[in-house]
This record gives sequence, structure tokens and C-alpha cells, in this order.
Amino acid sequence: MKSTNLLTTVTLSVIIIILIAFRPEEKPQIVCFGDSITYGARAEGKSWVYFLNKNHPDVEFINAGRSGRRTADKKELLPVLEKYPNADQYLIFLGVNDLKNGNDSLVQSNVENMRWMIAEIRKINTSAKIVLLAPTDINLKTMDSVNIKKQYNQNTKTSLYHLKKAYRKLAKAENVQFISLLHAIGEANFADGLHPNVAGQQQIAYAVWKGLRF
Repeated sequence: MKSTNLLTTVTLSVIIIILIAFRPEEKPQIVCFGDSITYGARAEGKSWVYFLNKNHPDVEFINAGRSGRRTADKKELLPVLEKYPNADQYLIFLGVNDLKNGNDSLVQSNVENMRWMIAEIRKINTSAKIVLLAPTDINLKTMDSVNIKKQYNQNTKTSLYHLKKAYRKLAKAENVQFISLLHAIGEANFADGLHPNVAGQQQIAYAVWKGLRF
């Protein structure tokens, strides 16, 4: 009887050791919170998040993009944090939708909204890295009539340049990582002057991956 119990114990121990040894390692998880560019609008759904997952299968990139999202929609981050509370990194790519006919006041609102989001992430996950992404530029030469009516204009473009500097300053003050995507997209790779095409999304993916730290 004792020998049977001993054999059972040894067998279970061996099984446990084997399961531990061959258990697949969990991938680092990175949540990408953004707007239509993150979602993949005008790019056949193949956003920069799609390309990061395709090119780097050892990391899990979560697409939490929504078309039209502004930094002013900051509370939309809360259910994302509830769903992914233990992510290794949170990337925030927002700002351009707040800057229709942009001005310095709107730039400052972006900064304050972003500061709020950084604080909310830290309430949920104190160990995660936070990455603040300065939005991509726009191409006024190829801006389509729909986006012109929405007032994506020279004021928007100027404000995006101011926002890059403001986000960099905020990132330093909050001790989070900063990646500028302002010049990530080539002029020819805008589908409608605002959204990148597939090639433009690939350029964003390259710039984000190059800037990430693990």
C-alpha cells in the first residue's frame, strides 16, 4: 500500500514538473488605445497594430482603437483598463480629432486629458509602462472634401506640431515614454489627407516598434 502511494506521488510530481517545463510562456501584452488610425480606417482594417502583431508574434498587441475618438473621450479608457488590467504596456495614440481648426487652447486640453489617462492607468496597474504617442501629421494637399468640411486644416497641422512638443514635455514630467509619430508617414501614404493607407500604417508600425522599450 505504501509503495503504491509512493509511486502515485512520484508520478504526480513528474507530471507537474513536465507541465511546468513545457508550459508556454505568456506573451508580453501591449494595449493600443487610439482613434480611427489605430482602428485601421481607410486601410482595409490593416492598422499599425495589425502589422505589429504580424511582424512580432512573440508580443500580443491589443487593438483598442475607435473611429472618431478624442482625448476628450478619455473615460472610454476605463472599460479598456477593466478588460486588460494586467497589460505590460499601454500605448495612447490620440489628439488629432480634438484639433479640428486647432488652437493652443485645444492643445492644452489634449495635454490635460492625457494627464488624466496616465493617472487612471497608474491606479489600475502600477507596474505597466505607459507610452505617449504624438499623432501623425496630416497632408493638406490631398485632404478630401469630407475632412475639409470637418475643419482639418492648416490650424490643425500647426497644432499637431505644438502638440508634439507639449506631449514630450508631459511625458518627461510624468516619467512615461514618448514616441513622436509626427513624421512617420510619407506624404504619398495618406488615403484622404488624414488617414494613412496600408503603406502608411506599415510606416507607423515600424516607428512604434523602433521606439518601444521592453
